[in-house]
Amino acid sequence: MSGRSVGGGDVIGGDGDDGKVRMRSVEGEEVAWPRSAAARSAALANWVSDTGGAEGAFATLVPAAALRTLSRVAEGGAEEGGALEGCSLAQLAQLLHGAHFLDVDVELLRLLSRTLCTGHLAGKSGPELGRLLGVVSDFPTEAERQAATEEPLYTQDAQHDATAPRAADAPTPPAPACWLSTQLVNEDALEDALADADVPTLCALKGVSLAWRARARRVLCARLCARVGLPLTSNLVEVTELDLSDSRAAGRLIADAADASRGLPSLAKVTGLGGFEVDVAALRIVASSGDYSYPMAGVRACIRGEGEAPMEVLLTACALRHGEARVPANAFRDDMSMRSIELPADLTSIGDHAFYGCSSLRSIKLPAGLTSLGDDVFNGCFSLRSIELPAGLTSIGRGAFQDCSLMTSIELPASLTSLGVNAFRGCSSMTSIELPAGLTSIGVCTFFDCSSMTSIKLPAGLTSLGGCAFQYCSSMKSIALPASLTSISGCAFQYCSSLTSIELPAGLTSLGGCAFQYCSSLTSIELPAGLTTLGEYAFLGCSSLTSIALPASLTSLSEGAFADCSSMTSIALPVSVMSLCDSTFSGCSSMTSIELPAGLTSIGVQAFYGCSSMTSIKLPASLTSLGEGAFEDCSSLTSIALLAGFDDSILRSAGVPPSVILRFASVVDVE
Repeated sequence: MSGRSVGGGDVIGGDGDDGKVRMRSVEGEEVAWPRSAAARSAALANWVSDTGGAEGAFATLVPAAALRTLSRVAEGGAEEGGALEGCSLAQLAQLLHGAHFLDVDVELLRLLSRTLCTGHLAGKSGPELGRLLGVVSDFPTEAERQAATEEPLYTQDAQHDATAPRAADAPTPPAPACWLSTQLVNEDALEDALADADVPTLCALKGVSLAWRARARRVLCARLCARVGLPLTSNLVEVTELDLSDSRAAGRLIADAADASRGLPSLAKVTGLGGFEVDVAALRIVASSGDYSYPMAGVRACIRGEGEAPMEVLLTACALRHGEARVPANAFRDDMSMRSIELPADLTSIGDHAFYGCSSLRSIKLPAGLTSLGDDVFNGCFSLRSIELPAGLTSIGRGAFQDCSLMTSIELPASLTSLGVNAFRGCSSMTSIELPAGLTSIGVCTFFDCSSMTSIKLPAGLTSLGGCAFQYCSSMKSIALPASLTSISGCAFQYCSSLTSIELPAGLTSLGGCAFQYCSSLTSIELPAGLTTLGEYAFLGCSSLTSIALPASLTSLSEGAFADCSSMTSIALPVSVMSLCDSTFSGCSSMTSIELPAGLTSIGVQAFYGCSSMTSIKLPASLTSLGEGAFEDCSSLTSIALLAGFDDSILRSAGVPPSVILRFASVVDVE
C-alpha cells in the first residue's frame, strides 16, 4: 500500500513488513521511524505519498543520532520529553534543525524549542549567552553592545542583518563552538526556537552580536505583527489594532502588552481579552496627579465590556499605559473590599503602595517571576495572614509588610539580598522568622513592635543591625548574634522585656545608644574586648542586670549607660576609663561599692545619683572634675576617701552628706 499525508490525526505508512518509514542520515546510516512518528512529519508524509515508501529511504541532512532521538520524541509526544533531558545546546540545535528539515508538527517543534530556551538560554546575561553560543561580540564598541540590550524592542529596521561596518580593531569571532551558531541550523529553525524565549533573554541576545540582534529583533517583532497578520516588515507604525488572544493563551499577556505599548506607537485598540477591549488612545491620556493617585480609576474607564473587568485585563491595560509588566504604584491603594487576588504569571514587579491599606485582603498569589516588592506594598493589610514569596525575589521595599498584624509567619527566599526599613514593623502576630544567608544588614525598625516574636535566625554574614531593629519585641527571650556582626545601632533591642541573655560577638566594635534600654529581664552580659563605643543609655532600666564585664578598650562611660540598673551590686571599671559621663550609674540602688580607676579625671553630673546602698567610695588622685549632684541621694554613704586639700564646695555641690565631708575632708591617701 502506498502511504499518504492526511490531516486530523490520520496515519501514514509504507509497504515494508514492519510498516516503518526508512530514512538515510547525513552519514549514510538508515534509521527507521514508526508510522506514528512519521505521521508527525509533513516531509515524510509527502514523500510516502509521492513514492509509496516501499523502495529506498528518504534522504536527510540530519545525523543518525538526532534522527533516533527525534523518532522517540515524535512517537511518544510530550510524554517522551524526558528524552531531551541532558541534551547539550549543540544536540538540541541538531534536533531543532532535523525537526525543521522534516517539517514536523507545531507541537513537537514547540517542545524542542521550549526545551532549548528554558534549559540553556533563559536567564543568561549577554556575555554568558555569547560564551554559550560560541561567538564573540562584533559590535564596534562595548558601548554599542550594551546599548543594543537597552534599545526599544521594536524598531524601524526590524529586518536589519549583520552587514553593519566593523571597526578596524574589532575582534574577529572565533569558529563557533555550537551548532546554534552555524548555518546548519537555518534562520527559520532558530526563530521558531526563539519564539519560546522570554523578553529578557531576547534582550540579552541582542547584545551578543549583530547577527543575534537581528534575530532577536525579528522574533520580538513577529510576536506582535503576527497578531494582525502583518508580514515581518518595518511598518509597525501602521499597526492600530492588536489581538492578544494568543498571548493570553501562552501566559504572556502582561509582558506582550508592555512590549506593544513600547513598540507600536499608533496602537489604538486591543482585543482578545475575554470579551473586553482596551481603548488605548483614551488610556494614553489618562493622567495621574500627586503622590497618592489611584491609577485604576482612570484605567477602568478605558476598558469596554460587560461586567467588572478581571484582574489580568486591568493589569494588561496598566502595562499598555506604563510600558512595564508590573502592578503600578498605588494601583489598589485603600481598596477595602478586596479579599483575595491572583496576579498574572508574567508580572515582574509590584510598585510602591500598590496594595496599601487593603484592610480586607486575606490572601494573594504572587507570580514566580517577581523579583522585587516596592515600598509599602502591603502596608496596612491587617487581614493578611500568610503569603508565599517567589524563589527569585531579591528585594523587599521599605514598609512592605508594615502593620500586617495578623501575619504569623513568612518564609523569605534564599535569593533575598535587601530588606527595607520598617519592612515588618508592627507584625504583632509573627512568632518567628529565618533570614536568608545573602542578607548582610537589617535596616532601621525592620522588626519594630513584632511583639509576639520569640525567635529569629540571623544569617552568618550579617554585619550590622539598624536602629530600633527589634525594638518592642517584648516576647523575644534570646537571640544568637553572628560572629560577623560589627555594629549594633541605637535602640536595636530597646524594650525587649523578655530577653534574659545575649552573647555579643567578639568582633563587635560599636554599641549604639539605648541598644538594650529597658531589657528588664536581662541578668548578665559580657561586652567584647574590641568594643570602643558604648552609646548613651545603652543599658538604662535593665533592672535585672546584676553584673557586667567591661572591656579594657573603653576610655569613657557614656551618659546614663547603666542608669536604673537597680539589681547591679558591683561593677569593675577597666583602668582605661578616664571619665564617667552624666548619670552613668544613676539609680543603681543595689550597688554597695565601686572601685574607680587610678587615671579617672572626671565624674559627670548625677553620675551616682540615687545609689542608696553605697556605703563608701575612694576618689582617685587624678580626679579634676566632679559634677553637680554626683553623689546626691546616696543615703548610706558613710565614708569617702579623697586627697587633702580637695575643695569642700565641690563635694557639697556633688551631694556628699555634710557629715562625711567634715569627717574626711583632709584625709590623705586613705586605703
